[in-house]
Amino acid sequence: MTTLLQLRDRCKQESDNVNSSFITDAEWTTYINASYQELYGLITTAFGNDYFTQTPAGGYTLVTTGTTQFYALPADFFKMLGVDVQISAPDFWVTLKPFNMSERNRLGITNTQIPAAGQTIRLLYVPRMTALVADVDSMDGVNGWEEYIVIDAAMKALAKEESDVSVLMARKQAILDRLNSEVEARDAGMPGTVSDVLGRSARAMRYRINGPNLWLIGNGVAGWSGFGGDWDDGPGGAFW
Repeated sequence: MTTLLQLRDRCKQESDNVNSSFITDAEWTTYINASYQELYGLITTAFGNDYFTQTPAGGYTLVTTGTTQFYALPADFFKMLGVDVQISAPDFWVTLKPFNMSERNRLGITNTQIPAAGQTIRLLYVPRMTALVADVDSMDGVNGWEEYIVIDAAMKALAKEESDVSVLMARKQAILDRLNSEVEARDAGMPGTVSDVLGRSARAMRYRINGPNLWLIGNGVAGWSGFGGDWDDGPGGAFW
């Protein structure tokens, strides 16, 4: 873990501002957090690599009311990783599938527009970056990737001074190349993604992100189709 103070000291060294007051500590904090946001975005957009998500036990939960399809996403929501419905307590969950916009008005014997009340929904998601404020606040550079923050923030400081940033720009490209080669291959033992096509998935309920809300469609019995088919299987499943 690297603290804000450590990042600021390294930024000053890289930009030759150790004994200078031209850039205030408050400005350094702004530069560092802006660069941290860039790094955080680079890491979280590496498809399939859940660097900042919660454990399933720590996922955000909500309970359907039976009166609406729309439920507010968590205040710190950034990217969705998965949505589950609880079939029975405490730990029997099944995965909900997203629906396409063209499916938004589908109805059938086993599902309705508004989900039944009392169903617990769990969200696994990537939260937004937490800004560094106090000197003791820290961030996880995972594998020394905080170097990106140091270089980028130092470039911002040199730009304010109207100094040459070409050397640091080359170093930033080098760390970007390193990130591109390291971030994605987090699990070297599982280079691909496999879906359990024979396992259980939630029936008669699906979800979609709609602005600041989670949009749910479908009812069923605790999210299940009583006919043994999926939400849009057609004959033998959910009828339209």
